[in-house]
Amino acid sequence: MLLLCAALSGFAGAKETDSLFQLSLDDLMAMEVDIASNQKATLRQQPGTVTLLSSSYIEQSGARYLSDLLRQVPGFWVGTDTIGTFSVSFRGIWGMEAKILLMIDGIEQNELAFGSLVLGNRYPVANIQSVEIIRGPGSARYGGQAALAVISVTTKGQQSQGGEIHLYSDLGKGGNHRGLLAFSYADNQRVEGNNLHLGVSASVATGDYSDKDWLALDGYGFSLKDNSDSRPVNLNLNLQYQGWQARMQYDRFEQQDRMLFGDAGLFFSPNLRYTEPNTLSFEHLAVSLDKKWHTNQNLSWEAGISHVSQRPWNSRGQYGHDLVRELSRSRADISALYQFSELSSLLFGATAYREQARVSESYLFDADSRFDGQPDTDNTNLALFAQYQRDLGWAALTLAGRYEDDGAVGSKFVPRLALTRHWKKWHTKLVYNEAFKSPQFDTLASAANAGNEISGTETTSAWELEAGYQLDQNLAFTANLFWMKVEDYIGFNPQTASNTTLGDIATYGLETQAQWQSEHLAMTISHSYFTLGQNSIGDIGVAIDEDAVLGIPNQMFKLNLSYFTDLRSSFNLSAQQIFGRYACVEDLNFICGVPQKLGHESLIDLFYRFNPGRWSLSAGLSNVLDETQYWVQPYRGGQSPIQGQGRRLMLETTQSND
Repeated sequence: MLLLCAALSGFAGAKETDSLFQLSLDDLMAMEVDIASNQKATLRQQPGTVTLLSSSYIEQSGARYLSDLLRQVPGFWVGTDTIGTFSVSFRGIWGMEAKILLMIDGIEQNELAFGSLVLGNRYPVANIQSVEIIRGPGSARYGGQAALAVISVTTKGQQSQGGEIHLYSDLGKGGNHRGLLAFSYADNQRVEGNNLHLGVSASVATGDYSDKDWLALDGYGFSLKDNSDSRPVNLNLNLQYQGWQARMQYDRFEQQDRMLFGDAGLFFSPNLRYTEPNTLSFEHLAVSLDKKWHTNQNLSWEAGISHVSQRPWNSRGQYGHDLVRELSRSRADISALYQFSELSSLLFGATAYREQARVSESYLFDADSRFDGQPDTDNTNLALFAQYQRDLGWAALTLAGRYEDDGAVGSKFVPRLALTRHWKKWHTKLVYNEAFKSPQFDTLASAANAGNEISGTETTSAWELEAGYQLDQNLAFTANLFWMKVEDYIGFNPQTASNTTLGDIATYGLETQAQWQSEHLAMTISHSYFTLGQNSIGDIGVAIDEDAVLGIPNQMFKLNLSYFTDLRSSFNLSAQQIFGRYACVEDLNFICGVPQKLGHESLIDLFYRFNPGRWSLSAGLSNVLDETQYWVQPYRGGQSPIQGQGRRLMLETTQSND
């Protein structure tokens, strides 16, 4: 509260941030990141396909949550998993369970029970400064939960200076309401001649994720209005001084649930249908301490320790349907960067962690024997990695590798190779990656208790060829051709109601993007296409269409357009067109039945922003066409499609001091 008062008392200056209105296409192309490289480099020089969502892009977009932003990125699409939770697919493969890594301020967010990336109305963009995304495997650098992609979020207060207060209010056509209050503040103080940086961001929100009716596979249904409230609470603190950085994160996400027991899938029980919404919750608390220092002008180091405590997939429900689990991870990291010359460098390091899990109460399984006859278990993991980069003149070479030894599933080595070339207005990239998924505690326990023990990792191999050309000072094109194969795919088996190793799947396709930037207009338009090269996994396939998988569209068009009338006013149009995909919509046995093909969906959002200085006022419409949209489960897990929100009015006000 004292920080809030201090920030409010300081709101007197005009906001001075770079905006898309002020940036040229050359400026955008020159933006640097280091998510894939040893040192900061432009997107065209990154040894991989990388997307950057800047603070200006996020502000103009009208997005409310991280999932709204990912919906705008080539290759990604939002779907539903069990119990009405939401996540994303990438290039035709469902990424929820330990396949897509999310980091916030360098701390991993995937929950530790299954490795799930649970999104939905979570991670408000009001507290997000920027998002960097590796659109492709990242295990060589980031480990066993980065088999498909890596998402790195930087929060406000981490680097910026000043304060902001955001207030959102969304009014749905069906009469439902969403609200969000967010706050961020950062300041630098001189302490004994050195800068002390303090940053904080926090948010609280509430509101139904849908106002539509939901139908189970057997035809039973109810309204999601007043039965789908999502309540995210988030707090981030960081302190930086003389190379030291201390962080604390707290995230709690609660969501109402009436879908699980008695209504959906393998937990169907007609005598125990929920008559009131129950609470599903995820809680994440993390603390970390890092230190950066230089041995000499060529060698720099970074070391850190962290501890994460989580309570994921916990529930309090009707009929005593309660589940309580606790997990933790204690971790130590050290890395070094050696600069041989201006042309070559080596990044290398090691990671070690110990995880613990305990289930104290469960209505779905016997808590006392969940883990090999015990209520608790632990695991250790050791990893070594290195990445060498050298400018060969005709191309830049990246060679990387990671060796990881996991106490539960054994050891694994994955290599990475990239050749990039940037000259004049052209750039090309050839990238080969191998990656892996390390199954987490409950994934392994689910399989073992059903007699389908998982004995090894899931492995991914991928090729990418990217080419880009900047036509002039306003227009640039990029095309990315990819092939990706997942072997020993770990997923859900509806016959045994457990996780298991299911088989192999390969996808290939093309992603193209055009970017236009002028004084008054910023536009990005993309097309994503994938098809199947191989699929031996019947539980995610579609028998009548050998090129399709459940729930994920093969083709997507995406558009983001901002028009600036002047420095104070802007209009934004965000649109996604997805082509038909298959869904399980009817089956009295609650598995799938014959998948049906859904129609095309066109989702359009309009957003106006007026920013005269220290405050801004925004208004818009989401789902302008009031299009019927569905979140679809991309495997046979007993979850019928969830109809998304109808047209809604978006209102936002922000007060800032930078």
